[in-house]
Amino acid sequence: MKQEQKMNEKVTEFPNSTDAELNQESQESQESQDAKEVLDEPSRRIAYSFDHEKYELEKKERSKRMYIMLTFFSAFSIFMFAAFVNKEAFILDAETAVIINQAINAVVLLVIPFLLGSVGGLTRILMSDVVVDHRGTLVVSSGLMAMFSWIGIKSGVLLAIVAPHLEKQGVVANVEGTTSSGFYTMALVAIAVGMFSTNLYLFINSRVEQLAFRANNGGN
Repeated sequence: MKQEQKMNEKVTEFPNSTDAELNQESQESQESQDAKEVLDEPSRRIAYSFDHEKYELEKKERSKRMYIMLTFFSAFSIFMFAAFVNKEAFILDAETAVIINQAINAVVLLVIPFLLGSVGGLTRILMSDVVVDHRGTLVVSSGLMAMFSWIGIKSGVLLAIVAPHLEKQGVVANVEGTTSSGFYTMALVAIAVGMFSTNLYLFINSRVEQLAFRANNGGN
């Protein structure tokens, strides 16, 4: 009888203990969830502040673009209205027409040294057999340098600088003659300048690579 009574007491106590354990587990899970929410709250605030700052920056960029577009549209409208009302204000003077004509002729003329300088730079790259990352940019810059040298010779500024030194040595300071050979002289100058510009870049680039290689080996 006593053993049966003890068994009944244990059976009656088992559901109570199970309910207590379930309540404790649910309470612990609720506390862990609350703690996780507390930990996640700063990250949520940071994300919200980041999104808010990003939205404000995008809003400022949109408003800036809108203001720029409105400014250009207003200026263009004013210009068109002034052109429609005052048609005589856009009549060019004779001197302005001459300058525009000279500018157009100069642009067409400078295409020649640009092409020749680019050919000189490309020739120097092919002769060096060096792999250049920005080959197109280097060729274009060589053409521009040749074009600028052509402008310096045509304007007479370069000749005025070099003339005193040449006269001391008994050399006649006249780069471009009156004959047709003057064109070939200028073409040769453009090609030489293009090759020199490319050669200068290749020399500096090789020196920089050598110094970087030595620095890396010294650090290792």
